[in-house]
Amino acid sequence: MTKNIEQFSIKKQEWNSLTKHILENEFVNSNLGKGIYPHDLENKLSTELINKGISFITVSNNHECKQVEYATKWTKYPIGTLYLTWTTCDSTKTKKGFYQSDSGFIEIYGIGNNWLIWVDIDFI
Repeated sequence: MTKNIEQFSIKKQEWNSLTKHILENEFVNSNLGKGIYPHDLENKLSTELINKGISFITVSNNHECKQVEYATKWTKYPIGTLYLTWTTCDSTKTKKGFYQSDSGFIEIYGIGNNWLIWVDIDFI
């Protein structure tokens, strides 16, 4: 997990910019709470998501809570699915150094500045 966090940290400004564009996107905002695949979006945004290894995104965007969750292709079996999440909804879990394990199936790592990575290793 440390490797993924380090790789993210190097490109954090790119991820911040991408997240801003996603939150401003008209198609995204008309499909809040739904899985949105890169091919659903205009070419530039689609290409950027594909190049970053993103399978799909899920977005919440209201005055109380904004969140962009990126489902990545960064892991291989048996690790499970790794999600990169920018959120204003939970300041505790996004705190740098935060760690939580939920019955061994979900692990959450706080990266700081509204970012966290979580891994779902439940095979169901």
